[in-house]
Amino acid sequence: MPAGVPEEEEPEAWPLYFFLSYARADGGDGPYLERFHQDLRAEVRLRVGASDASTVGFFDRRSIEPGQDWSAELGAALARCRTFVAMCSPTFFASVYCGREWTVFDGRLRAAAAGGQGSPAVLLPVIWTPLRDPPKVFLRLQYDHQELGTTYAQRGLRYLLQLDRNHDMYQEFLVALATRIVRLAHESPLPPHPEVIDFDQVPNMFQVRPLAGDGGEPSGASKEIGPSGSPGSAEPQQPPVDPEPKRELTPDPHQEPHRHRHRQPQPRPETQGGGPSRVTFVLASTSRDEIAVLREHLDFYGSDFDEWTPYRPLHDDRVCVLAQMVAARQGMTSAVTRLDDGVADLLERSTARNEIVILLVDMWAAKLDEFRLALTQYDRRNEPTSGVLVPFNPDDLETHENLQHLKETLASALRNNVMRRDRLFREEIRSREEFDRALIQIIVDSQARIFEHRRIFRAPKTARGLPRLAGP
Repeated sequence: MPAGVPEEEEPEAWPLYFFLSYARADGGDGPYLERFHQDLRAEVRLRVGASDASTVGFFDRRSIEPGQDWSAELGAALARCRTFVAMCSPTFFASVYCGREWTVFDGRLRAAAAGGQGSPAVLLPVIWTPLRDPPKVFLRLQYDHQELGTTYAQRGLRYLLQLDRNHDMYQEFLVALATRIVRLAHESPLPPHPEVIDFDQVPNMFQVRPLAGDGGEPSGASKEIGPSGSPGSAEPQQPPVDPEPKRELTPDPHQEPHRHRHRQPQPRPETQGGGPSRVTFVLASTSRDEIAVLREHLDFYGSDFDEWTPYRPLHDDRVCVLAQMVAARQGMTSAVTRLDDGVADLLERSTARNEIVILLVDMWAAKLDEFRLALTQYDRRNEPTSGVLVPFNPDDLETHENLQHLKETLASALRNNVMRRDRLFREEIRSREEFDRALIQIIVDSQARIFEHRRIFRAPKTARGLPRLAGP
């Protein structure tokens, strides 16, 4: 019987053995993550003797978006789980909500250590997709992934699930992880969190600001979650973390970051930038109400520009989510913004930073004056390193019937891009799968052109002196 569980209690009354934390975009990217959860839950159930596999692990299947309330069920699971399994990927560490879940569990570990109960190694990172530049909170765990298999450590768990030939390696990984979860849960039982967690007050562990002179260690790494989930005061010298907004797209890559007042002045943003590993997706799309002046069928639109879902009914994913998922799988950070008359300024800043800009265009929105003028402004620049991608749903009969007129309108606004006829201009992208392939190609070509243009336009070296002619 596990420590801390009365003998008369059934296995279903035990605390959760694991909480599976994952990025919602990764969960929607094929069946692999759901399959892993079911397999892990079954392996843990067999080892603890529970009659119902759903009682041993927590996996939130709902898509919790910015602006929605966190479920009470999720909060309760985080407060009582024995281990925390983090499905680490570029998307995971870009997620505000994954950062908050990590903060809550890390707070429980710190509370246990402060109470003299030690700090058990029950925060278990799993490499879902390879991490090109892992954050410090990941590196601090000193977790030996090689013990779970060399192929897994190099390519991630998703790779093991994708190919049938990896079946044996996946099973060995699964058994090893399930065994570790059960052993840690029994040998190092973590006390549950006594209070209801208020997630609005929980800082994001992955986006907290470092202190001046601290070597870049996240300030949130030493925060403790106190009663009601609020940051504790175990280390009062640390500055408070800005609360996360209720509804937020990926932060604007061109916004100057906050600086601690004791820090030395940093170079202007135009001289820094994210380079070709940073992409801004510019959406030429609008709301259901605004597009209703042009068309009758409005199932593809929502209450704001970023809710455009061009591939319904087969896929309900918003196009901005699809794009950011592709970028994350390429190891890139990304942001989403709406196309407007400031596109020229955006392009200037991105060019100075060697960053990528890709327009995602709704052909119907291109008929609206606001977008047609902005597209024309973009086209005049004839940018050699930015791309345009135009989704098209063949099941959208209204678009199909008006396709020729819509294409002519778009070609009129993007004349230079159409005439250029290269792989950075892609129209009539007919499915989500084709969208992924086309976007990857645009990103790769854009990166190559940025490197080439940076090489061509590099400032020439200054001669050290005037040339001299050799003579008698």
